[in-house]
Amino acid sequence: MRIKLWSPHYWGLGGRLLGLLCLFAALPALAHDPQLSSVTLRKIQNELRVSVLAPAASASGLEKRVSLSADNQPLVLAASAPVVDTERGTALLELRTTLRNSPKSFGLSQRLFPEQPESKTLLYVYEGGRLVTQARLDRASPSATLSLSATPQTPLQTVQQFVKEGVGHIFLGFDHICFVIGLLLIGGTLKQLLKVVTGFTLAHSVTLCLAATGVWTPPGRLIEPLIALSIIAIALDNLLHKPGQRDIRAPLALGFGLIHGFGFAGALADVGLPRESLGLALGAFNVGVEAGQLTLVLLLAPTLAYLGKKSPKIRQKVLVAGSVGIGLLGAFWFFERILG
Repeated sequence: MRIKLWSPHYWGLGGRLLGLLCLFAALPALAHDPQLSSVTLRKIQNELRVSVLAPAASASGLEKRVSLSADNQPLVLAASAPVVDTERGTALLELRTTLRNSPKSFGLSQRLFPEQPESKTLLYVYEGGRLVTQARLDRASPSATLSLSATPQTPLQTVQQFVKEGVGHIFLGFDHICFVIGLLLIGGTLKQLLKVVTGFTLAHSVTLCLAATGVWTPPGRLIEPLIALSIIAIALDNLLHKPGQRDIRAPLALGFGLIHGFGFAGALADVGLPRESLGLALGAFNVGVEAGQLTLVLLLAPTLAYLGKKSPKIRQKVLVAGSVGIGLLGAFWFFERILG
């Protein structure tokens, strides 16, 4: 069964890659994602130091958005001028106050940007340089009160939490699922599939680490449309691929995997990484992501291989229908993320 889309007979490897690269030419410059902010409390003896990280556009009047309390009593904080990082699109505000006694709890009465329904604020509390507790404020949990007597997580609890977060992100991240499915639809030998999956794993592991450790964090409003474009690209490659042609899924998985890694890091930022066990949490999250991907591969690859032997015509129809389906979803997500 032939797929007659733009006369693919005349498309070589160079033409296919050029077509995929042209998709990126239409992407405009995008601003910093305004949905995420953080408030970090550090209790050092009788002094409380507060660091607030928010989008650069919100630097003016940012101190008025910080409503902290100690033992349910409002805190009066002295603020310095916010420092704006134009490259990252962030504003850092430092506040301080002297504590009259040793509080048993700290509270944040609202998110920094409650007027934005999808905004999230991460709250961290440190004592003596050790992360004691943390919380995420969002629409479902708009305020938080954290006890300083909370027992820090054990290494095993940290691993369990972040493996679960990694697995959950794969199965709840429908764009990542579509991309992985797209990589598998053509099928192939075990060696071919291993190359594809390994390339994707290595690439997203690199950028996940870069973003999670703060080395390089591209704005979410740039990464999310690019993830959608990666789904369109793999769908087009599937539709234009002809038997006997060179399989370029491995380099595509490697290249687009770099983009998906930044997407994974964005999800991890929503959870919040414990800084005292950063490496452990990051590694556990990555293991969870790989476990989720492996589950998809083990479910889908044997099924496609069986169809290929049982009925090549049905197998081809699955390839076309699946590729068109994920391509349309990718296009929908791309325009939604650009316009939204």
